[in-house]
Amino acid sequence: MAVGLVGTPVRRLEDHRLLTGKACYVADIVLPHMLHMAVVRSTRAHAEIMDIRTAAALAAPGVRLILTGEDVRDLGPLPCIDLFPDSKPALHRVLALDKVRYVGEPVAVVIADDVYAAEDAAELVEIYYRDLPVVLDLEEAASDAPPALLYPEFGTNVANICRQEVGDPDAAFAGAAHVFEETFRIHRYAAAPMETRGVVADPTAQGGRITLHTSTQFPHLVRAFLGGVLGIPESEIRVVAPDVGGGFGAKCEFYPEEVVSVVAARRLGRPVRWIEGRQEHFVATTHAREQVHAMRAAVDADGVVTAVTLKSLTSNGAAMFTLATTPASISSAMLRGPYRIPNYRAESLSVLTSKTPLAVYRGAGHPQAVLCMELMMDRIARDLGIDRIDLRRRNMLTKQELPSDRGTAIVLAGKVVYDSGDYPGCLDRVLELAGWGDRQRRQAEARTQGRIVGLGVACFVEETAIGPYETGHVRVDGSGKVTVLTGASPHGQGTATAIAQLVAEELQIPMADVTVRHGDTDVVADGVGTFASRGGAIAGAAARLAAHKVREKAVLIASELLEAAAVDVEWVDGRAGIVGVPGRSVTLAEIARRATAWNSLPTGLSSFNLDEVAHHQVPGIAFANAAHIAEVEIDRDTGAVKVLDYAVVHDSGRIINPMIVEGQVHGGIAQGLGGLLMEEIAYDAAGRPLVSGFQDYFLPTSAEMPEIRTGFMESPTPLNPYGMKGAGEGGTTGAVGAIAGAVADALAPLGVRVAGDGPFTPPAVMALLAAARKGAGA
Repeated sequence: MAVGLVGTPVRRLEDHRLLTGKACYVADIVLPHMLHMAVVRSTRAHAEIMDIRTAAALAAPGVRLILTGEDVRDLGPLPCIDLFPDSKPALHRVLALDKVRYVGEPVAVVIADDVYAAEDAAELVEIYYRDLPVVLDLEEAASDAPPALLYPEFGTNVANICRQEVGDPDAAFAGAAHVFEETFRIHRYAAAPMETRGVVADPTAQGGRITLHTSTQFPHLVRAFLGGVLGIPESEIRVVAPDVGGGFGAKCEFYPEEVVSVVAARRLGRPVRWIEGRQEHFVATTHAREQVHAMRAAVDADGVVTAVTLKSLTSNGAAMFTLATTPASISSAMLRGPYRIPNYRAESLSVLTSKTPLAVYRGAGHPQAVLCMELMMDRIARDLGIDRIDLRRRNMLTKQELPSDRGTAIVLAGKVVYDSGDYPGCLDRVLELAGWGDRQRRQAEARTQGRIVGLGVACFVEETAIGPYETGHVRVDGSGKVTVLTGASPHGQGTATAIAQLVAEELQIPMADVTVRHGDTDVVADGVGTFASRGGAIAGAAARLAAHKVREKAVLIASELLEAAAVDVEWVDGRAGIVGVPGRSVTLAEIARRATAWNSLPTGLSSFNLDEVAHHQVPGIAFANAAHIAEVEIDRDTGAVKVLDYAVVHDSGRIINPMIVEGQVHGGIAQGLGGLLMEEIAYDAAGRPLVSGFQDYFLPTSAEMPEIRTGFMESPTPLNPYGMKGAGEGGTTGAVGAIAGAVADALAPLGVRVAGDGPFTPPAVMALLAAARKGAGA
């Protein structure tokens, strides 16, 4: 009945409920006697807190409680789980104590009867500061004599150093025919999910247990972190992630509001809710991307890249959040992408600056690495007069060379060993899909007409489906319906549909008979969460393994019911029958009802019920890959960049649902396009962010999106039983490199060298064109 379901473009099960207004987000949760929290945030980028006066706010109508850093002084800082052993633990406090280090840092919270009373009272809290020097420039912050030390006790703003080394780079550079150097700059922007963050902390459960509803990507980890900071056992905490309106990594962090709301709720004995405003979101939720990469490449006479060295800086802002060092680690470990490059050295510094903390965002270091490597490959090809596609082919690993131990490692994920793929084949497919030869001819014609048209190519390999494990729990009730409990906590990816497809195919039942539940630590006792493109490959594998165990148990029970040997029982269309005896079969519902009625267990069974749990423990990283081609045109008069056309071929191993994967790729491309052409969080000289909302932070719409032609390859991974890899982040990762490459290609004939990711806004492009004209005139 459901055989062949995996690999089929099934419509998402979640969408009808979401599109008809039946979703439940944190902001939809209303509890009896609920109070509301407003956060008083720092207006200074770096300052001593001289005094906090709360009397006027406490006297305001409806105010129930005000907490400052002194009230939570005894609580530990928020954890950062990816710090290296010699890192400086510049951890974020629940509320600022003695100092503030960025605009937006929580200093106090006001709890009141309604949100308006809380916000009005928050404006009455008086905070007296003594300003301290700020440090915004990344290279200045990392220097031996920075303009400010955010944590003087460390004597440095360098919080973490990640080093990678493979082969003998020095010897390779000594013997190189050509050496190329470039410093690439990646600007700061943010995830900007449709739903901002929010929490509802409820202390009214029986026995004093706390229930925290929070818009998060990893409820089980929030439970663990919350217990650690508050010093209470996890058994006293329930964390619920209801419907989550987008995360993209920004909700893959543990935030101070998740702690302080619980503290306030427990003190008052009433539920407390906080919903982040959009302006608040731009200073209070983690930012992303900002890095500087100083890169050198050694190249032989034939255009083969023999070595690369990298010195990179990541602006981590004023504190190290949950996954603070992951972007630096990934960008350094994955810089070489699909290229052989046998000698490599990288030193990646995570640096403290007077800005909002920075952490992971869709791709988490991969987009930066791809941008640098692909722009460098284009520069080598251009300067040496080699066709850029040919240059890539000369340097690209072949499928015969896989698996390939790259000699690097990613924090929390482990060694980088490329498992499977056909990188040259993927490039060939996208060239065909894009009509590369015709595009080059049209580009040449356009340039004779004075049009500024460019083509960009990006090839990459990316880490997906990381561990350490995930849980799947499958149970069949007496009606024959199946419930799947998963440790994944999706936020728009269609994970429930993909898991239902896997389970339905394993049990050969209709998808309509499968219900997937997630996001509640009381319902799903054990899990990790949703991040790093792991939902389908890891959580899906665990769920299918559990379904397989259920099916094996059902066959054993059916053999008793059918009075046949288990080896003679076959499973067809969700029923157990006897091989060669038509008409002798029992349904899944009959088996489930019978399973609960045994006085003694059938031979080979250790438990009653059709109810099985499986853990998929990850033996290594599954690496997806893709190739992207973008075509852009730049308006000479306005500097506007328009993406004319786009082609992508993506390989994420065995595909569960092509429609979902295509949607993930297209959505990722939109975010990559937005980051390159529109989005930026800039700061003034005093460390104040120049973004207050979507009126000055522009996101791409359908009008900015090109037609996208999408192709797929499947290189199954040996790291899970079903060959699946992740697909959630590759669209963004490839778009950054392909579109930046296209802009660089368009501007190169005008004498403009692109060494960064923009943003290529019209004013920025006009400045580049003006500089090129001035240089040509000189």
